[in-house]
Amino acid sequence: MKKGLEIRLYPSKEQRVLIDRTLGCSRFVYNHILALKKELWEDYKFNFNPNLKSFKEEWKFLTKVPSQALANSYMDCLQAYNNFFNSLKKKTKQDAKYPKFHKKGQKDSFRIAATKTSKGYDIRVVDYQHIKVPKLGNVKFKNYKDVDWSQVHIYNITIKKTPTDKYFASICCELSEKEYIEPKFYSCGFDLGLKDFCIFDSGQVIENPKYFRTSQIKLAKEQRKLSHCAKGSQNYKKQKLRVALVHEKIKNQRKDFQHKWSTQIVNENQVIVSEDLNVRGMLKNHKLAKSIQDASFLTFCNMIDYKSKEMNRTYIKINQFYPSSKLCYCCGYKYKGLKLEERFWTCPNCGTYLDRDENAARNILKEGLKILKCRTTVGGTGDDKSSKPVDTQEPVIACDSKSHSHAGKSTVFSSLIAS
Repeated sequence: MKKGLEIRLYPSKEQRVLIDRTLGCSRFVYNHILALKKELWEDYKFNFNPNLKSFKEEWKFLTKVPSQALANSYMDCLQAYNNFFNSLKKKTKQDAKYPKFHKKGQKDSFRIAATKTSKGYDIRVVDYQHIKVPKLGNVKFKNYKDVDWSQVHIYNITIKKTPTDKYFASICCELSEKEYIEPKFYSCGFDLGLKDFCIFDSGQVIENPKYFRTSQIKLAKEQRKLSHCAKGSQNYKKQKLRVALVHEKIKNQRKDFQHKWSTQIVNENQVIVSEDLNVRGMLKNHKLAKSIQDASFLTFCNMIDYKSKEMNRTYIKINQFYPSSKLCYCCGYKYKGLKLEERFWTCPNCGTYLDRDENAARNILKEGLKILKCRTTVGGTGDDKSSKPVDTQEPVIACDSKSHSHAGKSTVFSSLIAS
């Protein structure tokens, strides 16, 4: 199983200097090639790929850093440039934009591939505290406690520097398959929201921590101080670091929160169903855009997606146009006049008093189990695609069978996949 592991690096003073120099040289190569290609195309409509060897002959400082880092930066620039023109010609489905120049302090990184030598691979974990990198030597890092590094094969390593002057490395490696863990429950469906982060079909609610909102006053205070500093001064650099630390704390809090809940959901359920949200379209609502970005729905769903594949779980996304909130989970009646501010409503057909979010979670689970049953019957193994939105009344399901067990667990719809 190929996977990426992120580790925290603790380089020495000499290693820090070499890493910073490599970051600068990689950025220089990328920007210079992009500038040349842009100039030749705009002036002469000529597509030409410059030779990286000529760069090293002209600028001798490029020879003092790992050559693979420069080669990968060179290839990344050409690939980004070709992706843009292939997108214009409709050769690919991706909507690629014209590549931008890299700026210092923004996503600084370089990549080195592992090559086999007489003494083994040049990128390898020496012990549980040091990793060997070409030209850098043995770099101290924070270890994964549950990883047997002697059984790990490393393909490449990407070293990056954060705005808070911390160093991390992403290791692309081959890991053994995880042992299958029997889940506690069969299925769960959940609906994502802003007031409450996640609402399960069982009725359990995960509160939205709103980390950005809680740190907004502190962040504004630090940014106000930064605006009063002379740009480029030592006080400006110190204050810029304080602002970056606030952003980093918010990011780490959100990441920790989502990792814990996504791991719990995947470990406890065999079938997980959610709605395929159009986050880009939701962000066009400027009244809710900040709260939507603070919740980071897409990252949470991506965590569940890759963890489900690792744990041999089934993760299903239903169509974003499925009217999960407007359908009564008891009788299937569709209430077309439901407004966004209505958090509770009574079904005109059967008279059931419904919580909007819990009702949506139950309908999401119900639709997901239908999709799973169709796949099992037909024997398809395609991507997670939902059926068309339902605009008709559904079969009646007993409302009083509320045998809920745990977070994300409900046995109301277990009979749907029995036959």
